[in-house]
Amino acid sequence: MPAYFAYLRVSRDSQDVANQRLWLLDYANAKGYTPLTMVEETASRSIPWRERLIGKLLLERTQPGDFILTSEFTRLGGSPGQVFSILESAAARGVTLIITKTQTVMDGSLNAQIQAAAFSMASMIEVEFTRARTREGLERARLAGRIGGRRKGSTGRLKLDPQRERVGELYQLGLSIPKLARHFDVTEKTMRKFLARHFPKNGSAS
Repeated sequence: MPAYFAYLRVSRDSQDVANQRLWLLDYANAKGYTPLTMVEETASRSIPWRERLIGKLLLERTQPGDFILTSEFTRLGGSPGQVFSILESAAARGVTLIITKTQTVMDGSLNAQIQAAAFSMASMIEVEFTRARTREGLERARLAGRIGGRRKGSTGRLKLDPQRERVGELYQLGLSIPKLARHFDVTEKTMRKFLARHFPKNGSAS
């Protein structure tokens, strides 16, 4: 009797494997691949597969005729090279790999290898597009001042805050804004705003 395994992987603890688990269980029940043994781990897909649980599962626990189910190619590895290495090892051991989302059965045949090449490359491209969109979104948000760092101009004001009394003394002695800005290494615009906020025209500190 063959044994049936399901491999689930996430990159971070905050990610949820519930959707992967549900998808795999539904597929296994529909195909009669029961009982199904779940193998779950939190690990980056950039880690060599032999150092992850998929490596121990494939190389140590499976026997010829066994099945390993996973939701998509990117669960296996972070590059087409890693994926193909896993497929080659599975074929050599007589283990069938099934990618449930695309219903791709990797049984070592030439047709299966061609399918794997196409689906694996498409999966990697999709991941890269998603990463690019995320980076672009974060950059737009950062430039809009919503996240990541301080808004333009705030660094100088924070730099002046600890020296507020000294700024006030020099300002009341008649030192010009350009000279104050050079002395404290900030822009004239920043110095002008700082003085307007803390030292109104009447000369009293706020």
